[in-house]
Amino acid sequence: MASFFVLPSQHEELARDEIISISKSYDTKTRVQSSPRLVFVESKVSWKKIASRSTFSRYSGEIVNTFEDVSHIDLPIPRPASFVCRTINLSSKKIGTSLERQIGGMLKRKWGSQVSLSNPHLTVYVIVTDDKKYLGITDCIVNPVHPVKAVKHPHELDMKLGRCVVNLSQLNEKKTLCDPFCGTGTILLEAESMGINAIGIDYDKIMCKITSKNLSANGFCSKVINSEYNKMLEFKEEIDGIVTDLPYGISSRSSVSPQRLVKDFLSIVPKRKKLVMVYKKGLEVEEMNKAKKYEIYRHKSLTRIIGVSS
Repeated sequence: MASFFVLPSQHEELARDEIISISKSYDTKTRVQSSPRLVFVESKVSWKKIASRSTFSRYSGEIVNTFEDVSHIDLPIPRPASFVCRTINLSSKKIGTSLERQIGGMLKRKWGSQVSLSNPHLTVYVIVTDDKKYLGITDCIVNPVHPVKAVKHPHELDMKLGRCVVNLSQLNEKKTLCDPFCGTGTILLEAESMGINAIGIDYDKIMCKITSKNLSANGFCSKVINSEYNKMLEFKEEIDGIVTDLPYGISSRSSVSPQRLVKDFLSIVPKRKKLVMVYKKGLEVEEMNKAKKYEIYRHKSLTRIIGVSS
């Protein structure tokens, strides 16, 4: 059965590519089909594994069937001890609760199972799009578990976005990530929480100490080095990808301009290494022209760009 993931309306493309990147990090032969706010994944990796890493997916599970007429619904699965039926309306039309009640009543008669609204053994999703009606199932709700931060900073990358950019790198537990501007350690924390090896570098000794405290608070042991970003060249044979949030504005203490920093940094990025770079809109450089880009609006004076290249 294919896995399904329901996406938010905001940052939909980013959410879809995150799901695909996670799956491809484990199975390069992953097959994907999608429609607005819905993505189907055929892969050897389970939907639970993908959902446990995904930042943006709202609902997930397995697709078991499509239907036109409620009377023809067939769910080829064992009888659950209890269940609940939920509708996810992704169509352009308003849909009430009648379809949900109809299908729920039919399944209750067929299975003889109890209906449990709070703790069901099985959730049956009725997913309605403009083109089709799908039946999906899940036996549990899977959400990512974010690390904790003992020390924070007002200009740090938030945890959800940090997790997303790690996922876009298509790295799994067998790989090593480097963040050469690690700041308070958001990217390192999210990487290690998913079992990915990580190396952090920062020229600010105070930030390195904060990162070490945040790692320690989670029992993590990523390497943290107080040095300039070019220190990563000493580890280029060890690392499989570079994921970073470039400093800018008052959060940057570099002696060069932010745009110069971007160009200088990109000039030394090792070849054939996956690069996911977050930077402020307006700092575009020619070297990133071929990168896949996503815009994340924060407030009127800050829009972040996520650039993904390989």
